[in-house]
Amino acid sequence: MAKEKRLAGPSVLTANEILTGAIVFWTGGGWSTEIAEAERAGPDARADLEETGRDEEDANRVVGAYLVALDPESSEPVLLRERRRLAGPSFALPTARQAA
Repeated sequence: MAKEKRLAGPSVLTANEILTGAIVFWTGGGWSTEIAEAERAGPDARADLEETGRDEEDANRVVGAYLVALDPESSEPVLLRERRRLAGPSFALPTARQAA
């Protein structure tokens, strides 16, 4: 797993999908691009979620899996970096048609 942090509130597992590069969140049975669908883990379940991230990386489905701390009241990511990541690119990325 890419990051190790002590997390106080609930956490979700995030990564980037290998085939598309999309930001994805573990739902408990697969990956979703929606953080609202993510499985939340408290302190007792974080180790299992981290193990799932390692297993999914080993299976080459995702890369860079790590836990994201959520605010217990709003369910928004605690760190600005994660809130910014959810907002998407800060500039327009070239499309395949533009690159060709």
